Amino acid sequence: MSDIQRIVELYNLYGSKRRVAQELGISRNTVARYLQRVQDVKDGVKDEILPKNRQIQRPCTILTPEIRGRIHAILEENADRPKKQRWNGQKICHYLNKQGHGISYTTVKREIASWKQKHGHRDVYIAQETDPGCRAEFDFGKTDLCICTRWGKYPMASMVLNNSLYRFGRVYHRETLLEIFDAHIRFFNDLGGVPATIFYDNMAAILNPKTKNWNSRFLEFSLFYGFEPHVCNPRSSHEKGTDEQSVGYMRRWAFSERNTFPSLDEANLYLAETVTKINAGKVYRRQSPPCVGLLAEQKTFSPLPALEFSNYQSRSARISKYSHVAFESNFYSVPDTYPSHHLTQKYSPDIVELVGGDQVLACHTRRFGKGELAYDLTHFLKTLSRKPGALPNSRLFRQLDEAIQRILHRHYEGRNKEFLPILSLFEEVSEEELLSAIHLLEEHGMVPTYETLRCVIRHQTCQLPEISFPPDPFRMEVPNLSLYDHHLLGGR
Repeated sequence: MSDIQRIVELYNLYGSKRRVAQELGISRNTVARYLQRVQDVKDGVKDEILPKNRQIQRPCTILTPEIRGRIHAILEENADRPKKQRWNGQKICHYLNKQGHGISYTTVKREIASWKQKHGHRDVYIAQETDPGCRAEFDFGKTDLCICTRWGKYPMASMVLNNSLYRFGRVYHRETLLEIFDAHIRFFNDLGGVPATIFYDNMAAILNPKTKNWNSRFLEFSLFYGFEPHVCNPRSSHEKGTDEQSVGYMRRWAFSERNTFPSLDEANLYLAETVTKINAGKVYRRQSPPCVGLLAEQKTFSPLPALEFSNYQSRSARISKYSHVAFESNFYSVPDTYPSHHLTQKYSPDIVELVGGDQVLACHTRRFGKGELAYDLTHFLKTLSRKPGALPNSRLFRQLDEAIQRILHRHYEGRNKEFLPILSLFEEVSEEELLSAIHLLEEHGMVPTYETLRCVIRHQTCQLPEISFPPDPFRMEVPNLSLYDHHLLGGR
């Protein structure tokens, strides 16, 4: 811009374009062009002297017609060569430089892209139409949700019947084989049968990406329910386009309006309600709603097995000195009465079971964070009876409701052992029932003790219902009391 300003200053000084060109060492046409642009801006014909995104198109001097023709000939020969022995851009560039043409790899790539755009293969898709109950599709998609005030990307399993477009969706914490099985089982139970074939992406959970062999556990699952699995070709999402669109369709309908939930179960309930509305409404290129089309497809489904597939995995675990086992960076408590140091851990998408021999020792809700504690206070009552001083500052006690902690600090300070019978009530009732009894006693100004709490809980849980008797079949007339008075007066 400073050069243009210098041209204008010299032209105003000399009044000659030739003189300005000689002094600056540039062409007279260049001086005339920029003086004209300055004048156009002053007259309002143009908005700026130099465009912001100025593109200088300079013809490629090295790419002669001879070189261009040679590149095109090589690309045409590639069609008859084996796929793994065709010329690529690097090989063509190396070949031309070897012939004495100093050409860059970028120029060769640009010419190859231009040739493919004009002469390359055009992808053509074949429209498919499936019979009722013949085909279903499965896919995972990410959705952004705020669960318990924490934002995260949660996998959403989507399944759809191609013929009727009947949809199913569920949100999970993970994207493993357990979640895949769980989505299938829920989908089959919702349909009341099993489709003949199900199509998938090239998911590593069900198909080994190197050997292209099916996961043995997944094959057992498919044989158990009697469907035939198929996978699409790599980078060929159009082969499973119905479900690819269903993931985004359900995600927009369900979670565009609302994306914050207190728990994942609440999110799944909301998603199920939304999918039910979708299945009850009209859909694209279908004469009837999906819920009506499902009735026709159910006639061709395979029946459900008599027993449901056992969807869990097991592993051995060692019990720590704190009487818990670690799993996925979270901790699950074990009853302190269990004598061994090892047990079997069975886990499903939602539940973690701790098994010792043939006995289920504990059952916890599965945690998916980091360092979370799934403790059951009743698992430590025996240890607390021997070490009552450890109760107030223990992690498991601080997980309880503030009302229960307040009883210890207000009425049982320094008497932790006397407070333990109150905690033993967790073996009989839930925390909600115990809190209800505590609030009832505090409202009447009574100190919550083991005896008073047990009395209130028993009264609430064992209160007899009101008994209603049927109407008496015998009807008696209303007595005439005047006759009674007559007899009292001696019959007078």
